Amino acid sequence: MSDTTTIGVLGGYGAVGSSVVRRLHQTVTGQLLIAGRDPARAKELARTLGPGTASTEPATVDRNDPASLDRFAARCGLIVNCAGPSYRVLDTVARAALRHDADYVDAAGDDPTLLRLLADGGANEWVAAGRIAVLSAGALPGLSGLLPRHLAAGIQRPVRLDAYLGGVAALTPAAAGDVLLSRGPEHGISGAGWRGDDVRERTLAPRRGLSLPAFPRLVDAFPFLSTEAVRLARAVRLQQVNWYTVFGGDQLPQQLAMSWALESTDTRDLISAATEDVRRHGSWYGQEFHLWEDDIDGPPTRTLSLTTEDSYELSGFMAAATASAILAGEVPPGVHLAADTLDPAKITQALSADPAVKISLAEAMG
Repeated sequence: MSDTTTIGVLGGYGAVGSSVVRRLHQTVTGQLLIAGRDPARAKELARTLGPGTASTEPATVDRNDPASLDRFAARCGLIVNCAGPSYRVLDTVARAALRHDADYVDAAGDDPTLLRLLADGGANEWVAAGRIAVLSAGALPGLSGLLPRHLAAGIQRPVRLDAYLGGVAALTPAAAGDVLLSRGPEHGISGAGWRGDDVRERTLAPRRGLSLPAFPRLVDAFPFLSTEAVRLARAVRLQQVNWYTVFGGDQLPQQLAMSWALESTDTRDLISAATEDVRRHGSWYGQEFHLWEDDIDGPPTRTLSLTTEDSYELSGFMAAATASAILAGEVPPGVHLAADTLDPAKITQALSADPAVKISLAEAMG
């Protein structure tokens, strides 16, 4: 596939999609379809892009209408899905891409989508067609599973990883839906840690008032061993993983706990709580990883800290980088997760040069 391929960005005028469009507009030479149900918003984004190497065109698409989705997919050589929430999209757009001989990137598309695509020999369909699907190509999951791989490169015996991921950000309706429903074994286990070669439940407690370089103020960290963290532990052969979700404000975690307790699917209160946290504390996001070599005790051998003002921009970077890797022929046919298939060193290098992100790597003295 070449960079003259027609790329359709579904949800292309949203928080993540607009970032993908802006980035690809500067790096590819084909056509970009800014797709979604609101052509006026797509046209407005196209108007603000300025000079670039790609041409742009608004495309009206309703992902809930199979005929509309098929017409869109038939125009594309590569579809980047930034529409959500992920639990509603699932494999719908990916299936349309495969039907019309297009490759596929999903900025979300975590384990439930992966399981659907792999069911009943589904991975073989993509390989036989010579087509590529890459899921979880966002900030989390995605970059959160790739940066620790870069951190572990060159270390002969990595044994322990602590991860802190989160911050303060406004929630779009799609993001709020995914946050609300990102529970259950297909996503991860609250309070669990990785010990030896297995998940150990009820291992970790929340940590409050932490001061970490990736975050501009004290934060609270809640243990949640994600399925991505488990895959990472196995791939890197870690003895111990402590994986935390970070909140920089108190309104969102309180409302999230209440919504879960009431089994509510209404996202409006979550959106309001996140907005209030941003009003009080500003908008910022970070990922920080501590890695130990040989011994799980003592100071970490390496630390990687990432900070940005906009987590959606970070997801846009990751989805665009994944699309570029496919265009460059760096991803083989089949169904993949971004953290498992992209080059950690190359992505980290590109991220280090991105003006929206600050990233630092520290080695232990001695």
